[in-house]
Amino acid sequence: MLSSHNRSEFLACPQLIRFDYAKGRDNFEPTLLIKASTVLLKYVVLGARMQLGFALCDGRLLYALKVFDDGDKGGILWSIVERDEELNGIRGLVRCEPFAAFLFNELAVNVAWNDMPTLGEFDRLAVWADNAGLGSVDHTVMKAKVGPMIDRFQHSEASDDEWLVLEVGGNSDWKAVRNHFFTTSASSSLVNLFDNDEGDQQEQLGVWLLDNLQPSGCYHSPQIPKGKGTRELTDILLSYEFGAVLVESKTLAVLTRERLPDRAKLKSDVTGHINKAFNQLRGAMRKLKADVPVTNVKGKSLDVERGNPAHAIVLIPDLDLVEDRSVYGIDFMQDFTGATGGFAHLLDISELLRIVQAAEIIAAHGTTTTPMMAFDYYLMERVKKALDADTLCIEVLLRLIDERSEPVSSS
Repeated sequence: MLSSHNRSEFLACPQLIRFDYAKGRDNFEPTLLIKASTVLLKYVVLGARMQLGFALCDGRLLYALKVFDDGDKGGILWSIVERDEELNGIRGLVRCEPFAAFLFNELAVNVAWNDMPTLGEFDRLAVWADNAGLGSVDHTVMKAKVGPMIDRFQHSEASDDEWLVLEVGGNSDWKAVRNHFFTTSASSSLVNLFDNDEGDQQEQLGVWLLDNLQPSGCYHSPQIPKGKGTRELTDILLSYEFGAVLVESKTLAVLTRERLPDRAKLKSDVTGHINKAFNQLRGAMRKLKADVPVTNVKGKSLDVERGNPAHAIVLIPDLDLVEDRSVYGIDFMQDFTGATGGFAHLLDISELLRIVQAAEIIAAHGTTTTPMMAFDYYLMERVKKALDADTLCIEVLLRLIDERSEPVSSS
């Protein structure tokens, strides 16, 4: 289980790693906590090659995990040792103690674990651990020196003197940790990283995040009439007195492919999914304007607000996979609003989490503002930031100034 320190840190950072020295089956053992996008975690559990690197930087011990998710290239997760528990975990690694890793998704939920190979003794790492400084790190100050070191590690240009590099990947026998969550309507859903229905799993993460914004919860797979039956209006629907939010979720089939795709293939696939999703949302918003009745999957009529402009969210696995961000610029946004009267958004799970967290914070600082009202407000502020940036592909952080909220675009 994550400590309160690790949980708050894991929720705040979209992707990171942390060493710990945790109680295992018999004794305390070195433990590597890996938080990453669901897409990257799938590469890990499917046996992608990984390297764990250690280096000294200004008297601090730096460590990084490279996941080869793009042929010979790979994504990097890194941290700087701050606490005794991290150093103890690394010292345990040097002593060849049993070593385990735990995977966490975007919501800081543990979804898998595995025993890792015993890596052997490394005198240099032991010396670094004994002499490394501790305490909180100003990452803004450290970034100037850490950045080039990470780049060299990422591109396999680091010298043996600079980085100690260990091969730790290649295992495909990861153990699933299945998590159930309960909605406000008392239904239960399973979040399982290994589920081949990857589209449904991403929708479940979306429901998990959105369901607590209002007492009635959100509606998963709302239905509209089609012939003698029904069809899905959109994947997730939220509605309250001042407007509606429609979410169309698109994911990537990674688990069921015969070979792991490179990032170029994933980007190509995502582009097609995004365009299809926005077309589906245009159609769904036309249905709402036409007063087409909407029901839940059990046939119960849903009261959907249709008079105010709606928010239309396309939810994808990772914003970094968007091939050409300029495609979703001002012209695209204005065209979508002109056709639907609503507002377009392009999010991944990490960004949706940040928006929900911001809404909860804003509501907590108000007296009459509900989380749903704050969510609506924050989405509108995000639209303004997207127009300024000339793309929907932005990340927005909340900054509180004298009890006032202000969204800040970070990309």
